[in-house]
Amino acid sequence: MKQDLDRLMAERNLDAIIVEGPDGFANANPDFTYMTNGVSLTGTVLKRRGEPAMIVYRAMERQQAAETGLTMVLYDRWNMREIRQASADNFSAMVEHRRRMLTDLGISGRVGLYGTVRAGPFFAIMVALAQQLPNFEIVAEFENDLFAAARLTKDATEIARLRDIGQKTCEVVQAVVDFIQSGHAHDGIVVDAAGTPLTIGRVRALIGRELAARSLSSPYGTIFAQGRDAGMPHAEGDDAAALQLGQAIVFDIFPRDQAGYFHDMTRTFSIGYAPPELQRTYDEVLGAFDYVISELEAGAPTKPYQDMVCQYFEARGHDTIGRTSPIEEGYIHGLGHGLGLEIHEDFGFPSGADRGDVIVPGAVFTVEPGLYYPSKGYGVRIEDTIYCTPTGEFESLTPFPRQLVITIH
Repeated sequence: MKQDLDRLMAERNLDAIIVEGPDGFANANPDFTYMTNGVSLTGTVLKRRGEPAMIVYRAMERQQAAETGLTMVLYDRWNMREIRQASADNFSAMVEHRRRMLTDLGISGRVGLYGTVRAGPFFAIMVALAQQLPNFEIVAEFENDLFAAARLTKDATEIARLRDIGQKTCEVVQAVVDFIQSGHAHDGIVVDAAGTPLTIGRVRALIGRELAARSLSSPYGTIFAQGRDAGMPHAEGDDAAALQLGQAIVFDIFPRDQAGYFHDMTRTFSIGYAPPELQRTYDEVLGAFDYVISELEAGAPTKPYQDMVCQYFEARGHDTIGRTSPIEEGYIHGLGHGLGLEIHEDFGFPSGADRGDVIVPGAVFTVEPGLYYPSKGYGVRIEDTIYCTPTGEFESLTPFPRQLVITIH
C-alpha cells in the first residue's frame, strides 16, 4: 500500500524516488498511475523519504494535477525557453532543466528510478545527471522492486474498485451467455431468429459494447476460443467461426477500468451439451480449483499450491509442467498471478523455481487451473480473482457461476 512506501524506501536505503510519467506508454505505466491515484496526465512524480510526493506537471494539465492529491510543482518553474537559448542543443537543455528541478526539490543521495519510458533518451539524461550532480546515485531494481512490494497489498479504496470491476465483468459475461441463449440450434451450430450463424466475431463485438457501456476497456483483447483453439491457453479465437454445439469454449476476459485497474476471470462453456470426456475434464479442473480455494491460508508460500495442483492432476492421469518440460498438453502453466494495475503483477504461483512469494493480507491474485488438449480439440480453464482480506479470509471478486453447459433450444 502507499502507506508502506517510506518503510520500503528505508529497507532499500533509498533517499528519494523518481517515477517517470507517460511517454507514449499511457496504457502501460502502472507505477506512475499508482502514484497519481489513477489520474491520467503527463509529468514526473518525485518523493523524498518521509515527505509527501510531488507531481511536476505542465500548465495545460493543472486540473489533472490537482486531482492527483499530490503536491503540485509547475514544470515551467524552471524556464525551459531560457534554458534552451543558453544551451548548445536540446539534449543539453533537457539535462539542465532536470538538474535544476532535482537540485531545487532536494532529490539527491540514493535515488530509485521507476516508471515506463523510452529507455535510450531517459538513460542518456540520467547518466549525464549522475556525472553533473555531486550527490546523485542512480538505483535500479531488477525484481520485487519498491512498487511491486507496495502494490502487492491493496487498500480499501483499491479493493472497492476491484470489487466494482469484478461485478461489471461478470455482467458482461452474463450478457454473452444471454446472447448465446437467444439463438437456437441448427445443424450443429447456433443461429439467430433469421437463421444467421452466431459467430465468435459477433460475440466479440457484443463484449466490446458491453464493456464500453460500463466504462471498461480491453487493451489486451479478450480470449473466446473454441474447439482446438480452446486447447491453446492464449489463442484468442477465430472471429469467422460459428458457435458450435458440444465444443469447449474458453472465455477469458481481463478488462480495465478508467483508473487502470484490471479484473481477470475465465469460464469454460459448452453449448447445448458436453461430450463425456469434456465433462470429465471440466469436473477435474473444477475439483482442482475448489481444492486450492479450500486450502488457501494467509502467510503461506505460493509454490506448494502449484505443486499441489500438479499432483492432483497427475493422480488423475494428466501430464503436468511439474514433471515434464517443455510441455504442450495437460497442465502446462502456473496456477495464478497477482492482479491490480497490471494483469500480471509481480506475484504468483510459479511453475518453475520458487521465488519466495507468500500470500499476505491485502493481496489480490488469480487462481486458474486448466487442462489443455489441442490434439483432442478442447481445453478447460476456470479462473477467479481472489482477495486475501485483512483478517486472512479469502473472497472471490468474481461472483459468477462455474457451470459448463449453456442450455439452448
